[in-house]
Amino acid sequence: MPPVLVYPVERSPDWAHTDGDDRARTGAKGPCAALLGHTRAAALELVAAGCTTSELARRLNVSPATATHHTAILREAGLIASNRTGGSVHHTLRSLGEALLRGDPEAG
Repeated sequence: MPPVLVYPVERSPDWAHTDGDDRARTGAKGPCAALLGHTRAAALELVAAGCTTSELARRLNVSPATATHHTAILREAGLIASNRTGGSVHHTLRSLGEALLRGDPEAG
């Protein structure tokens, strides 16, 4: 067997979960929010619900430019795909984004 290093963690078991104030503001919770940040995790969840960039901005209470910035980062990370249709940009989850929202540790 290969050697294993064990290091004690000085955190409570629920360290990855957000507090209630952040959940109320963005709707994001859990390890996904801890990894991506509350607003970007909420954006990922809203993309899963089928929101356009304009809808994301409105529902996240951010400017359209900020919503565009968040979707660009999610797209570059391979979590979402974006398609322009007329004056709207529609986003869809890619398989990695779906796995992240499900909390699937085997995705990749």
